[in-house]
Amino acid sequence: MKKLRSYSSVWKVEQVIYSFGDAKLPTPVTVTQLLWLAASGVLVFVFRKVPPLAFVHNPLISCCIPFGVTWFMSKKTFDGKKPYSFMRSVIAYALRPKVTFAGKPVRLKKHRENADITVVRSEIIRAVSD
Repeated sequence: MKKLRSYSSVWKVEQVIYSFGDAKLPTPVTVTQLLWLAASGVLVFVFRKVPPLAFVHNPLISCCIPFGVTWFMSKKTFDGKKPYSFMRSVIAYALRPKVTFAGKPVRLKKHRENADITVVRSEIIRAVSD
């Protein structure tokens, strides 16, 4: 049997930015981190009049939200995956077609009960002593 070599992992190298022009960055930043920072910054700017962002009057907190989102999305992992990959796999699992062990699709039927309901009223009778 002949072995086929795969070099796909070689081409999945993250692009890293070390400086902007002549200004050197204190820590290297990846392109994905820049995209998360820009996207979350735009969302904070667009939804700044919508609660709960409308209740935040400190511009420092409004500026820290995109950095927090960027850190969370780039550094944290769930089940060994980045948060967006984890959510994508959870949604794909939830939307997959449900099949039985025999390979037949599961059909869920809505069943409504048409039986009469009997209502019982209870009264508390207290004995009055003379």
